[in-house]
Amino acid sequence: MTGLRGLRVLIVEDEALIAMMAEDMLDGLGCAVAGVATSVGEAHAAIERDDFDAAMLDVNLNGDTSMGVASALKASGRRFLFTTGYGSNGVSAEHADVPVLAKPYAIADLERALAAFANARSQAAGTSSITSISDSNLG
Repeated sequence: MTGLRGLRVLIVEDEALIAMMAEDMLDGLGCAVAGVATSVGEAHAAIERDDFDAAMLDVNLNGDTSMGVASALKASGRRFLFTTGYGSNGVSAEHADVPVLAKPYAIADLERALAAFANARSQAAGTSSITSISDSNLG
């Protein structure tokens, strides 16, 4: 999808293999990996330091919830989605409007999720109505 070319994505994921898979998928979609954070602290530092258009945020980072990171992303005006094996059950009510990409996800699922961010980036108004991502690989 050409609309994703150049979209800068921060990966917040504590599992190295999942982070590497996400990097490969993003590369395959034409996105740029803006960075990888593996803990809540690293994620907060990346929000302050890195330039990115969107973030992929694991709900559970080394046993810590990432809801504070989600709040910081919202406060900074950055778009993000959750990645989790827990489904939307792991997301606090405060962030119920944020898309959830269920693990394991396929590249097509990630592409659909990021397309909303890329479309918003290209629109002057920057609006998006996406609130959930279906997990097509569950059958």
